[in-house]
Amino acid sequence: MNEVLEPYVRITEGNSEKVIRIFKRLIEKRNATRLKKFIDNIHPSDLALIWDAFDENEKEILLNLLDSEKSAELLSYLNPQDRSEIFETKDENWIADRLEELESDDAVDILKELPAKKASFVIRRFDPEYSQKIKELIRYPEETAGALMSSDFFAVNENATIGKIIRKFKEVSDESELDDIHFIYVVDDENHLQGYIPLRKLILEKTHKKAKEIMSRVPAVVTPEMDQEEVARIFKQYDLISIPVVDEQNTLLGRITIDDIVDVLESESSEDVFRMMGLNKDERLTDSVFVSFKHRLPWMFINLITTSLSALVIGMFTNVLKVHVALAMFMPMVAALGGATGNQMVAMIVRGLALGEMHWRHVRYLLFREVLAVTAGAMIIGSIAGVIAWQMNQNPHLGTVLFVAMIANMVFATLVGAGIPLVLKLLKLDPALGSSILVAASTDLAGFFIFLGLATIFL
Repeated sequence: MNEVLEPYVRITEGNSEKVIRIFKRLIEKRNATRLKKFIDNIHPSDLALIWDAFDENEKEILLNLLDSEKSAELLSYLNPQDRSEIFETKDENWIADRLEELESDDAVDILKELPAKKASFVIRRFDPEYSQKIKELIRYPEETAGALMSSDFFAVNENATIGKIIRKFKEVSDESELDDIHFIYVVDDENHLQGYIPLRKLILEKTHKKAKEIMSRVPAVVTPEMDQEEVARIFKQYDLISIPVVDEQNTLLGRITIDDIVDVLESESSEDVFRMMGLNKDERLTDSVFVSFKHRLPWMFINLITTSLSALVIGMFTNVLKVHVALAMFMPMVAALGGATGNQMVAMIVRGLALGEMHWRHVRYLLFREVLAVTAGAMIIGSIAGVIAWQMNQNPHLGTVLFVAMIANMVFATLVGAGIPLVLKLLKLDPALGSSILVAASTDLAGFFIFLGLATIFL
């Protein structure tokens, strides 16, 4: 009777502590047999989630119990810092054996984390064919299609018969690991991409037919130099699970799969949030104090400058503040609501640009629509704030000034919140670059100037 393969034990927030305790107890008792059986039931991605719970000795024991394939998978799921700690204790042969188990694009990503000299030694220990693949892929810049590309794919000549293709596919599958193969690419004698054949279609067709007779047109291709965000948009537009990478002559170079695009979307989303808040995209909670300080200091200086400008604006209206001290109570309200409105607009524009939903021909209409929506909301919020100011100070003029100032600043915030990322885009800079900080500074300045200026005129 065949052995039933049970699903992996999935580690969740609810059971992670229990799993860690079991691991530690088995390690302490030195029960290698039970520990090996237990670790075999944990997927490498789940093991990576709890990796930091173990000390150096426990990590070494767990690594020694994993075979090359599973330890390679674990390396691909660990964060760079954990990988670095492992590589410090392992020689080039150990690293090379593990990286050869991975798809070429994943191996390249990890190699780029190593010091150049050590990476070079590791590459020399690869199988010659695999080493050549890695050398070709590692030259592509970060955040391009080439950096995402894997050279592990299956391609056949357009004149090959279905029967021959199936036999070749079985042979190649036995000799190497071709993961996530959903399509077979069809090329001509010069390796120019002609089309593709889904595996399902390959199995159902008659064996005497040729590849060119049953192939389908490729919906889209990308070049190695294309930005990874554009690649992600193409995946979304055509609902793809993989896409071929070709050069200018349409020569097939490799493929990009959906798992890489998921990583891109997560990375780009985090990067946009970090940049909007003035943080370095590579900053992590585990960074040293010096690294965090170095990344944040420039934006601290920018904040110092912008808040100093706000202080100067307030200083222009000291006379009216002396007479109407109650104005100081409502200044934060004007500034805060303006800042919140502006940052909402920044988020909408940055997201629209990232997803390809924002086109220049739509800018005027979108701004008009947003200004109308914000004005309607500002009138309601401003009315409530105005009534509160009136009742608290028994001064209807103060309520009216607050009402008008809030509407004006929130409309201004909408225009600035849209304008800053669009201008950055025109300058070929990241639209998210410090947008939130710049919007907050602008709305503070404008809010204080409008509110105190109106108060000077009407109170």
